[in-house]
Amino acid sequence: MTSIEFYISYQIFLELTECVQYLHKKHIIHRDLKPDNVLISMDGRIKLCDFGLAKDVDSIDWYRMSKAKHTADVGPVDYMAPEAQTYHYNHKIDIYSLSLIGAQIFDFDTYDIIEGKLEGKTRMFAHFITIADNYVK
Repeated sequence: MTSIEFYISYQIFLELTECVQYLHKKHIIHRDLKPDNVLISMDGRIKLCDFGLAKDVDSIDWYRMSKAKHTADVGPVDYMAPEAQTYHYNHKIDIYSLSLIGAQIFDFDTYDIIEGKLEGKTRMFAHFITIADNYVK
């Protein structure tokens, strides 16, 4: 990946992260984040679509599961957090999906990430984690 490609990837991922952060501030869990649901407009803006599985929850708490009743096992499992296949999950399932999308944007092998094999790309991944950490703040 060239430095220009990295910069473009970074900008796309940053804006995508801001989209998900906005949803979570509005107490919405998307629950179906995947590349097919991320659009790039003619002016280069990132847009999320397909809110068919989205869920409005009472609150977004980083340390507790949502008290809302959830539906288990909805949507394709390729980008789904493992806990989303149960009834006990919160907004962090979107962050899991977001990380897999980011992995593809930055040309990681998503299966290596799922399995915890990051050997050769740890420096770029550390930068990737910094972006995610900024999301939390």
